[in-house]
Amino acid sequence: MMVCEAPDQSGQLGLIAISGYKAGINCYVVFPSEASTDCLSARWLIENWQHWVWPDGDVNDVEVCAPLEALDI
Repeated sequence: MMVCEAPDQSGQLGLIAISGYKAGINCYVVFPSEASTDCLSARWLIENWQHWVWPDGDVNDVEVCAPLEALDI
């Protein structure tokens, strides 16, 4: 998953799959406005992981990568 701008041009952020069968096809989730102002809060994401991102996943198993350039994807 990669953080992206919501496709509805609402100014909110969401997640999009960058690997697998449906990579890049559609936005997986658009976060609520409380999740971000200018950037997504890591604290909010950690606290809300199972509700907004992956109900069966443990946030402690997540690997965080440095920001990618377009050619890196």
